[in-house]
Amino acid sequence: MTTPFERLNDALGHLVLNEEGAVTSSGGDLENKEDMAQKFLHLVRTALRIPTSHKDKFKRLSVVWDSFMYVITVSNHKIYICKKQFVPTEPVTA
Repeated sequence: MTTPFERLNDALGHLVLNEEGAVTSSGGDLENKEDMAQKFLHLVRTALRIPTSHKDKFKRLSVVWDSFMYVITVSNHKIYICKKQFVPTEPVTA
């Protein structure tokens, strides 16, 4: 079974969690990283508790480090986490 993450050239790993936080799929740098899954679940649950209107709930979280980033998306009662390479762009000056 292929995952959407396999189509990303810069993906280093992935996790897919169900609503309860159980890992349903993993691969790459995040394969079998149950401890990381629980940390991401805690982060998502904390973000969901931030008071906002229903339509303003987050759709995607990015956690950026020096050379990689985690992109976290909540959709269809699942939490998708992708570890990607992070290559910062130089700011444009005029």
